Amino acid sequence: MIRKYCKTSSETADLFVGIRFVEGLPEVVFPHGYHISDEDKECRKDIFKLISVLQRFTDHIEGNNSNCNKDIVTSLPISSYQYIIQDFLNHGYYTEHEIRYVSSRRGKINWKRTIQQETARIDNGNVVYLDFQVKRNQINSNNLISKIHKYCVYICFLRLGWLFFEQDYLPEKPEITFYKKMFLEILIQALNDTYDDRKRKLFQSMINIIKECDDDINVCNVAVGVNRFDPIWERLIDFVFGEFDKEKYFPHATWCIVKNGKVERSSALEPDTIMKHLGKIYVLDAKYYQYGLTERVNDLPATSSIQKQITYGKHIVEQFDEVDSNEVFNAFIMPFDCESGERLKFVSVGKADWENYGNDSPNYAYVLGILLDTKYLITEYVRHNELQIENLADTIESSLEDFRKLTE
Repeated sequence: MIRKYCKTSSETADLFVGIRFVEGLPEVVFPHGYHISDEDKECRKDIFKLISVLQRFTDHIEGNNSNCNKDIVTSLPISSYQYIIQDFLNHGYYTEHEIRYVSSRRGKINWKRTIQQETARIDNGNVVYLDFQVKRNQINSNNLISKIHKYCVYICFLRLGWLFFEQDYLPEKPEITFYKKMFLEILIQALNDTYDDRKRKLFQSMINIIKECDDDINVCNVAVGVNRFDPIWERLIDFVFGEFDKEKYFPHATWCIVKNGKVERSSALEPDTIMKHLGKIYVLDAKYYQYGLTERVNDLPATSSIQKQITYGKHIVEQFDEVDSNEVFNAFIMPFDCESGERLKFVSVGKADWENYGNDSPNYAYVLGILLDTKYLITEYVRHNELQIENLADTIESSLEDFRKLTE
């Protein structure tokens, strides 16, 4: 069962989320609070959805190794692996049937193509061609491409066949010796020489795979994922709930320089997400904390986080005349596994010692702890989802109203 390869990050010794290999066996690590399906079919869907989120929210482009973020692990071009496997199942190993011609002074001349494509010159009344269209001898090149394709197919099944098929299957091991520079040169040339869309996608996928290979055919050093899921959790929350122009709500400080009397603006405090609903503003801080799993107070946001949220709320009320003090709300959004229950759960309220709480305290002075089902967010995320925005707004408002009735 594919389920045996899966676990959540709370079950591992580190914070990695994604696919990696441990002692030659695959390990799929989901983020905190993700409820992994037991059935293989659904479990595969879980894995592909996780891969989709990782690729989208890390801005990773396959074949591009310029990403220097040490928290992003992208040594497995998984879309290329998937394409190679599917193409192999549909078409088998690559073979070249196309006859190619090049402009050259040597070789078997095709006069019809030469007359159509080459420029003739007149010399003493004679038509002279300096270059001809000649048939290129593709035997060695095509044979090499076929062998490189077999190598790529073998690598794909060795590393990811378990993800696509219920039965273990491993094609014939390639006889060709791995030579990275030569493989890439041949594939890049083949890519540049064809306009066939299928071949171009096949060659590009092969290039992406070869770029990530080394001299040893193994699965020990390949992975796709992140060493920290916090930034993705933040981006997911902002993607689903956030406004596009949140920068205008950022509070700034200023420095008054005594020496020259200049006033310089300092860097901004930046809330993760500004959500709006029915004219009200909700300042959300996405916290990838484990309180939804442990229920330990130490796994809730610290005082400094509460202070920043209250500062955000106060700044918005004071700087935007159209916003009333009771129309700004604060909340931390943390992951949990709802186990088929409510996808949103109110669990806590953060208050500050320096605030005098009473009936007239503004809503933004209370920072709510809200749990959001991880699987639901990852599998159903949609840009600026109005339904989820409405549900979260209702949860925040009704939870705060109930809390205030009990404590004031």
